[in-house]
Amino acid sequence: MIKSPEIFIVSSGRSGTTLLVSILNATKQIFIPYESDFIARAYPHYIDRDVFSSLDYAALVDIFYRSSQPEGWGMEKSYLYEHLCKHNPQTFTEVNSTICHAYHEQQGTTDLKWGIKAPVLIASLDRIKHVYPKSKIVHIIRDGRDVYLSYKKVHQKSPVKFGPKTLLENALYWVDGLRRVEEFIRDDQVYELKYENMLTNAERELSGLCEFLGVSYDKSIHENFQSFEKNQGLIPTKLVENLHGKVQSGLDPSNSKKYKIQMTPLGRYLFEILTLPYLTRYRYDIEFPMILSMLFAPLRSLLYAAARFLNNWRYNRRDSRISLEV
Repeated sequence: MIKSPEIFIVSSGRSGTTLLVSILNATKQIFIPYESDFIARAYPHYIDRDVFSSLDYAALVDIFYRSSQPEGWGMEKSYLYEHLCKHNPQTFTEVNSTICHAYHEQQGTTDLKWGIKAPVLIASLDRIKHVYPKSKIVHIIRDGRDVYLSYKKVHQKSPVKFGPKTLLENALYWVDGLRRVEEFIRDDQVYELKYENMLTNAERELSGLCEFLGVSYDKSIHENFQSFEKNQGLIPTKLVENLHGKVQSGLDPSNSKKYKIQMTPLGRYLFEILTLPYLTRYRYDIEFPMILSMLFAPLRSLLYAAARFLNNWRYNRRDSRISLEV
C-alpha cells in the first residue's frame, strides 16, 4: 500500500515556507519537494470520481505539471503517467499518494515522512483535510507589514510576478489567510509557528515543531541546512536571487521589522487600521494606539467580508479554468 503525504506547510505567502522546508528536510526524516497546489486544483474535478481510466491519468499528469514547480517536480510526464497506470489508483486520495510515491521513489526518499508545501494551500485547508484527514498542517506566520514589503519587492525586482500589489490588497490578503486558518485552529493537527520567533529562538521553536511532527530534533538542522545535499536545487534558479536569497544565507534575526524603516508613517498607520485584530492576536507591535478605537471595527468587518468574497471568486475562477482544460 502506498503511503500518503503527512505534512502540509501553508502561509499567506512571503513568510518563510521555503526556509522552513529546507530546515525540515535537513532532519533527514522528512522530505518536502518543490511547491505544488495540485491537490487543491484537481480536487473539485476528481474528488467524487470512483473510477479512474488511463485518460484520467493523462489529464491529471497535465494538471500536476501546471500546478507544481518546476513542471511536475522535475519528473518526466511519461514516467509519472506510467507510474499511475502501473499502480492504478481508483480514488482521488490514492491518485495524490501515487503521484507523491512516483517522486519519492525516484529520489530514494520513500522511507521518510512526506510533505507538501505551497503557501496558496492556506485557502484549501478544507480540501486537504477531506483528502487526508490525519494530515498535519504547519502554518507559518510573518508580520503582515514585512509580508507587504516582500511582495512589493516581487513586483519591483523579480522576473516572476505574483501576489497582491497594493497595501490594501496585501493587508486584506494577509488577514483572509489568517481567518481561513482560524476556522481550523481547534484541530490539534494544526501547528502555528511565527517566522520571527524562528529567527530569534530557533532551538525552542523548531524543537517544538519537530515534536509535533514526530521527528527528532538536533540544532544542526537550522545551523547547517544550506549544505544538506537534497536541498540543493529545490529552489528554481531564476527565483533564488530575487525571492529566496535569505534561504541561502541561513537564519538572520535582523530580517524582521523592516517595515519600521521601509514603510511611511501613513502606510504603517493604514496597515494597522486594516489588520489590528490579527496584529494583536499574534502579538505584533502596535505603533498607533488611537486605532484601538471600536470605530474602525465595522469598516474592518465589511472589508474582510469583501476580501473573502473576492478571493473565493478568484479561486473558483481558477478551478473553472482547470475544468475547461481537463
